[in-house]
Parts: sequence; C-alpha cells; structure tokens
Amino acid sequence: MSIYLKTGILFLFAFLVACGEPRVAPDIFSLPTTYHVGKKPSAIIAEDMNDDGYPDLLVTNSGDDTLNYLEGLGDGTFKSSVTMATGREPMAMVVADFDGDGINDVAIANYGDGNVSIVLGQKGGIFRMKSAVKVGRLPIAIASGDFNNDEIQDLAVTLRFDKLVILLGIGDGGFKVAEAYKASGTPASLVVGDYNGDKNADIAMAFNAAKMKYIRVFMGNGDGTFQDPVKFPGGHQSAFIMQHDMNKDGHMDLITSSTFTDTLTLFLGDGKGSFQVMQDFAGEKGPQFLVADDFIGGPHQDIAVVNRRGNSLSIIEGRGDGSFVFPHFNYPVGRSPRAMVGADFNHDGLKDLAILLYDSQLLEVFQRKFATPIDEE
Repeated sequence: MSIYLKTGILFLFAFLVACGEPRVAPDIFSLPTTYHVGKKPSAIIAEDMNDDGYPDLLVTNSGDDTLNYLEGLGDGTFKSSVTMATGREPMAMVVADFDGDGINDVAIANYGDGNVSIVLGQKGGIFRMKSAVKVGRLPIAIASGDFNNDEIQDLAVTLRFDKLVILLGIGDGGFKVAEAYKASGTPASLVVGDYNGDKNADIAMAFNAAKMKYIRVFMGNGDGTFQDPVKFPGGHQSAFIMQHDMNKDGHMDLITSSTFTDTLTLFLGDGKGSFQVMQDFAGEKGPQFLVADDFIGGPHQDIAVVNRRGNSLSIIEGRGDGSFVFPHFNYPVGRSPRAMVGADFNHDGLKDLAILLYDSQLLEVFQRKFATPIDEE
C-alpha cells in the first residue's frame, strides 16, 4: 500500500472520528401550512397589527409593488391576505407606533422610488397611507428607534452603495430627513440597540461588498446624531445581521450570515460598546435570515437559519459559550427561500417560524412542537 493511500485513509478516519455519527434531526416542527403572497416577496414581519393579542404577518412583494396583511387567528393559522399598493420595489420594512396612537404602523423602504412609505395602522387592522419621504438612491434596509430621546420613533435607512440616512419622527407619523452618514461597502442589513449601556440607541450594520470582512457600529449621541462608526473585524460579505443575547450574560450580541461564503459569525458584546469576535462557523448553502431561540429544548440559545441555495432550514445548536454544535439539524423547505421571521403564532410558548418562498409566491408557516431535549455533548 502506497504512502499516499495510507495517508488518505488516516485522514478519512480522523475526519469521521471528529465528525462522529450523523445527528438525527429532532421532530420539532409540524408540516408547514402555505399561504399565497405577491410576486417576488422580499420581507416579512410578525407583529400584532389589530390589537387582538395575536401576531399577524406583513409581507412586502418587490415584483408587484404590494404589501400583504395576513391576520393571525391565534391558533397558528392566518386569514387570506389583504393586499395594498406600495411604492416601486419594496425591499424592507419595519413596524412601530409612529404617530403615538398605540397602534402599530409600517415604514416601507421602496428600492425603485428611493423613498420610504409610511402606512398608518387603524383600529381593526385597517391601514392608511400617510406619506412618502425621499431618502436617496436604492434604499435597501430599514430599522426604527428613538435616536434623539424624545419618545417618538425615528428611522434609520441604508442606501445600497454607501449611505446611512436618519429620519427623525415628528410625532404624527411624518418624518424629517436629518443626518446622512458614509457607509461604504454596500450596506446590507442593520439593527438598533444600546450596545454601550449609555441609554442611547446605537446602530450595527453588515456589509456585503466583496472585500468587506467587518461590521460597523454607529454609537448614538442621544440627540439624533451618531459618532464615527467603529469597525469590528469578522465575517465576509455579510448579507444579514441579527442581535440576541446568545450567552445569557445580559449583554446584546451580534450575529451575521454570509450567503457567499456559507458562514455565520458571532460577535459577543461586553455591554460597553465592544465586541469579542468569535471565529466564523460553518453554515449550509446560502445562509441568510436568522432567528434565535431555544429551539431544541436544551438550556442554551440556538439559531434558526434559512438557506437560500440549499432550500433548507437549519437549527444550529448553541453550547452557551459562543460556540455551536456541528453538524447542524436540517429540515427541507420550499424552493428559493428568502426572508424568515419567528413568533409564537399559536400561544403555546414556543417560537414558530414563517418563511417566504421567492419563486413560488408562497409563505410557509412552521409550527413548533414540544420536543425532548437533546443530550449535551
């Protein structure tokens, strides 16, 4: 037997030992229920829009310039969608109470029009178009927060190539354009949180240009302005960013995904504005949207990942210290999955998942089951 063959056998044996036996995915999801949505669905949000205590679903459709509203019935099912027109190519949205009436409203980033549409919620799940605010070329992501501490919700919008635009809320559902900040590197996704404990809203942003191997965090001053962003190396061409306390230390962490390198990256927050960047860990084919929760009944937080090229949903089991178990648990979904959101749709205390299927104009709702906890490794 040649030395090359012996070396290959030894390498294969070591690989198999390291990987262990294949892990059987626990039976934690019911078969999905499907609902029709519009053409090229781009974003999904789960919020109670009619104040009945049950999560509803909102879906933007970039292919036919519409917004779908699916009223939740509280048992994990939804009514057929009600459709309304948006601006051209709605790509992202956020829900908050923009006019102070105690009812959720919607802000929609219209990629084709370069503006943000404000849709005011009314009693009973009725909506009224308020206005559109011009923000600049190709708005791609949007988030809300009170950036100037006036108890009125504001908006942060990223433009596709190199800008972060801040819109300050007036209080009646209207907004005024405030500062614009340089954000070169093709900003892809953003989240709002207080990362340094000063009670001011900050913004964390992921970038998906080819050479981007870091995230940026804009620390808020509390008056509607932001400091120069701080770079935290990690990740590569990130398509999505999520915040969650993954190690339960009371500080918000950041997690990014890259559909180009098939990896995820965890940034552990220290509560003082700094992040310890954990090593990239493997995803499946084209990981993008993320939802964190205890999915498999263990003591630690896990991550649900929808995989665009793999037509699958992965549950990545957390160990509680910033590391994760490999291999993952994988579940099939429909073709070309895109956006995903998590909420307790049937009030059983478990977070369910809703996933958009881009090509088939469908929405799949996966209800959770009670599962036997997985033994710790």
